[in-house]
Amino acid sequence: MAALAERVGQRWPQLTTVISNAGIQHLVDFAGPGPLDIAELGREVDVNLKGVIYVANAFLPLLKAQPRARLVNVGSGLGYVPLAAAPIYSSTKAAVHSFTIALRLQLKNSTVQVVELIPPVVVTDLHRHLDRIPPRAMELDDFVDAAMVGLDAGREEIVVGLAKALRIFSRAAPSLGLKVVNQKAN
Repeated sequence: MAALAERVGQRWPQLTTVISNAGIQHLVDFAGPGPLDIAELGREVDVNLKGVIYVANAFLPLLKAQPRARLVNVGSGLGYVPLAAAPIYSSTKAAVHSFTIALRLQLKNSTVQVVELIPPVVVTDLHRHLDRIPPRAMELDDFVDAAMVGLDAGREEIVVGLAKALRIFSRAAPSLGLKVVNQKAN
């Protein structure tokens, strides 16, 4: 990551925006006979959480050198209310949310705005292993349009689509949120 940031900085020394968007999601059942493949479990944590931390660490020196810059971390509505079938994904996205808030506080007196973009379920390759598109999935173009509105407005937390409901559930009715997110689709 450090070598990538160095190459990017040499090619684009005035870079002002870095978007950290990476995620893999495996359906994992800890109630099964187990044990599960520790390498696969670790890979999901590496990509979803460590990746965000490593990107921030590598690119912040370049961003802090700019008169105005922005680091955008992509979380998930499942960081608010977990999907039981995807416990590692959900927990890593909750950790991304926490990391982003802490980073924002640390950099509040810098030139870097720290943004969290929080999508709902979106029609992307994240779900390519499933037999069908998840219920209530937002079309990618609609998500991008909504995300750009938040970015253009300069918001620090951009919660899109049904992720807004998950944020409300997490605060006002956590048990109901768990029930809604984890209900079986017909």
